[in-house]
Amino acid sequence: MVLRIEINDHTDVPLSRAHDFALRAENAGIDGIGVHDHQGSGHDVFVRLAEIANRTSRVTLFPSVTNPVTRHPAVVAASANSLAELHPGRIRIMIGSGDLATSAVGLRPATVAGMRESAMAIRALLRGESATLDGTSISKLGHVSEQTPDVYVNGSSPRMLTAAGEAADGVYAMVGVHPAVVHRAREHIADGTGSLDVPVAWGVPIYMGDTREAALEGMRAYAFSNISKPRKVFATVIGERHPELPTYEHAADIPLDVLAMLADGLGIVGTPSECGERLAAFVGEAKPNHIVGRIFYAGEDSMRALEALVEDVLPPVMRGA
Repeated sequence: MVLRIEINDHTDVPLSRAHDFALRAENAGIDGIGVHDHQGSGHDVFVRLAEIANRTSRVTLFPSVTNPVTRHPAVVAASANSLAELHPGRIRIMIGSGDLATSAVGLRPATVAGMRESAMAIRALLRGESATLDGTSISKLGHVSEQTPDVYVNGSSPRMLTAAGEAADGVYAMVGVHPAVVHRAREHIADGTGSLDVPVAWGVPIYMGDTREAALEGMRAYAFSNISKPRKVFATVIGERHPELPTYEHAADIPLDVLAMLADGLGIVGTPSECGERLAAFVGEAKPNHIVGRIFYAGEDSMRALEALVEDVLPPVMRGA
């Protein structure tokens, strides 16, 4: 099995240093880098991706994730096409509903139907075709790159995963790592595509710390967010397996033992060496072809998280792959 390993870049640095994280990751053998699209950072994701692409030579680059609300699908297509023309074969588009980006400017996230239609429109435009969105015809791009970027849809709910299977080139599944959750997600994706062959990039949060307790506390807010949204595949499956779990009003209300259970179902949590063992076990059991890691190190910056990932987490994974 060839495992593709990509990671998200969470640094927030001046554009003159936007390539630092990606270049270090590329030199360490990482296959791809995603960059967040939150306009509140003051940096445009496609400008940042262009700067990174100019300073690297191999890694696949993608917004992680952009959305069809703050960026019209035709604009997303033109931006992706521009990058693909300059850096053929190295660009992918990842789109999601845009929860954070839209709420920051008082807009609603994209609906499932909107995501399905937007993905289809972006793909058509990138192929040099016209498209239809909300009943309106969108003219085709005047020029298209010879190598068309793939379009992946980010999903964590049954309906979004099914829509991604229907409309996208691939699925960016942010559902967790528990075997039952992964199995359920695959079923929902197959509902959309009618096949288990659709490419899936599995989002894998990796929370590290000097101690497992520190890493768990670092993941507390993320765990609360996932368990408190009943439409997510993770919340549904965990609710079925642990019907005794109460509804928590705040992240701080979750007891440490429950937090540990949730965290281990959602991602890879612990010291770097523990994370290496846990990630290797996930890869061995789930047998993914493609993972996108969201790496964090409690109390440290993203460069420290990258260092720990490369030195301690990935070696056990690569030995077993």
